[in-house]
Amino acid sequence: MELALLTQHGLPEGCIISVRAGTVRRQAAAASGRPFRFPKIGMEENPVKIDILKPVATAYLVVKPGETQYKVSFGAGAVSEMDCEVEIKKAEGGTGDAAHGEEANKPAAGSANEAKDYLEAHQILQFIQALLQTVIKERPDQPYIYMARHFMSGYNPTDTRFTGTKPISSSKKEPESELPAETPKDEAEPLPVPAEHPATEIPAARSVPEEEVAKAAASTEEAAPPPADKPKDEAATKEAAPPTADKP
Repeated sequence: MELALLTQHGLPEGCIISVRAGTVRRQAAAASGRPFRFPKIGMEENPVKIDILKPVATAYLVVKPGETQYKVSFGAGAVSEMDCEVEIKKAEGGTGDAAHGEEANKPAAGSANEAKDYLEAHQILQFIQALLQTVIKERPDQPYIYMARHFMSGYNPTDTRFTGTKPISSSKKEPESELPAETPKDEAEPLPVPAEHPATEIPAARSVPEEEVAKAAASTEEAAPPPADKPKDEAATKEAAPPTADKP
């Protein structure tokens, strides 16, 4: 059985139509134009209840393998005034009916070009691609916690961001001080550098007058001792010596 919305007048924009027939409820956006399907609509399901709902807040839940409990926050900021926790698990006694939810056949919000422009404006694709490449290279034991840390700029939820003065980069030159530099009192005086020894100059020969040369020669002759006389005994000995006889 199907229940279709033929016309609408005065319904608020973005409202949701909720229809309950017996114990089965179906709902969808009023602008979707699709019919509501029920297993049966008859006298037993009377009365059929129709509600007009208006969304207060919307949030999305991304299901992760192996996880059953999630926290959903309604708001774009880091701190939301509305949130809830949900649990996803297999239904007891079977797989259950496949409910036709609001988002089952809802058309995409906006065109593909608008979606592309939005992703490029916020650089989402570049960030996700870089994150996936990092996960593939690092291969962490808990990839979802690893990716969540990168979504938080490397911080854990319990970390406190540094809010003090940023350190000055060593590459930047420090501004020169306008005050005159003071000379330290205890600074030792520099040791004198030994000067090179100049080459010894030989004095030029000066001309000596002839009179001085003559005086110097005379004084030398006067100072020289007289020659020694030969001993007298040697001369007497020669005179007393007999003549040598001739050999036969």
